[in-house]
Amino acid sequence: MNLMNLKGTFDFLPKEQVLRNKIINILRTNFEKYGYLPLETPILNYYDLLAYKYDSNAEILSEIYKLTDQGNRNLGLRYDLTVPFCKVIGMSKDLRLPFRRYEIGKVFRNGPVKLGRTREFYQCDVDVVGIDNRMIEAEQILMAINIYKELGIDVLVKYNNRKLMSGLIKEVGISEKLVSQTIGIIDKLEKISKEELVKNLKDIGLNGNEITKLLSYFEYEFNDYIKEFQDTSNEDIKEGLEELKELNSYLEGLDIISSCKFTPTLARGLTIYTGVVFEFYDKEGRISSAIGGGGRYNKIITDFMNNGNSYPAIGLSFGFEPIYVILNEETEEESLIDLYLVPLDTNLECLKLADKLRKNGLRVLVEMNKKKVGKCFEYAEHENINYISIIGSQEIESQVVRIKNMKTKEETELNFTEIVNFFKKM
Repeated sequence: MNLMNLKGTFDFLPKEQVLRNKIINILRTNFEKYGYLPLETPILNYYDLLAYKYDSNAEILSEIYKLTDQGNRNLGLRYDLTVPFCKVIGMSKDLRLPFRRYEIGKVFRNGPVKLGRTREFYQCDVDVVGIDNRMIEAEQILMAINIYKELGIDVLVKYNNRKLMSGLIKEVGISEKLVSQTIGIIDKLEKISKEELVKNLKDIGLNGNEITKLLSYFEYEFNDYIKEFQDTSNEDIKEGLEELKELNSYLEGLDIISSCKFTPTLARGLTIYTGVVFEFYDKEGRISSAIGGGGRYNKIITDFMNNGNSYPAIGLSFGFEPIYVILNEETEEESLIDLYLVPLDTNLECLKLADKLRKNGLRVLVEMNKKKVGKCFEYAEHENINYISIIGSQEIESQVVRIKNMKTKEETELNFTEIVNFFKKM
């Protein structure tokens, strides 16, 4: 057998996994600071559930890993955490709204592989159902900026409103049935050439005059829209601008507007979004694509429940893999072991000492293969272990050890009772 990973999947060795765990811990800690509650949902789902919010031609459906079980049921691996979240709301009749949840878990997509985009990856999502105002959108943007900053990434937030986009398209006179397709093409404006964009718009049935007028609208600054459409009867434009004005007031008041950029062509691709959308980009450009994003999706859960009530929702997802790619290039390898004990015919005594130290929070490794002392020093250096101590009968009798710093080569003599404080002072 030729041992290899499936393209787009990876093994992460301890020094890599330490960084990945650190990212997850920072995300989890911050999510809980903002009042989000932990949730876990199954990886394995009915295919119909995964596919229900898309038409049969949607690109995402081609990326679902499909399978059947022994009962010949059509199943699939989850490709995001939003649909499972909707399912939880639908099944939990007694859930009190508003409900904030976070989930960190693996999802799977049978799609193209590139830097920061894999087939098996973590999604780190926060969602709220039951709040419909710009206050929550501003708080989620603020939370994201603060979390990325703690991770060491300075981000630019691009934001827009799908209502404004829909309204501008209708203002041109484009048919209602073409609005969704047109938004999907406009969303690619910063990713493809203008010639390709025009061709794509013509391919769905737009004429030259419509395309010219449409593209001119998407070159406006925010204040241009305010001036031109202050007396508009176009409800989509009116609502979109009002929501954006309210959001801007929060972003300015929170003093984060300098990290944000209104981007009228941003749509987030998926048709699920109904209002404000946003994406996060690394200001240093180490990865050119978005490293997170989200927005308002008021219809998914409402349609899913179909009980006459409204279930406004908003969420965002942190791009775990691109975050890891950025940080992995710049993070120095951390020592995973505080102290490496090498027994010289003092096995039991070393196990007892190690147990006491571990109960006081130290990470202790005991040598068990009777390596020669020289080999133990080589091992400590290779495994990036900073401190080592050789424990013989003399050390056990005197209750005093010499701990060697592998980086500075300095030795410190300590009583057994002083070891814990020695490490805590670092």
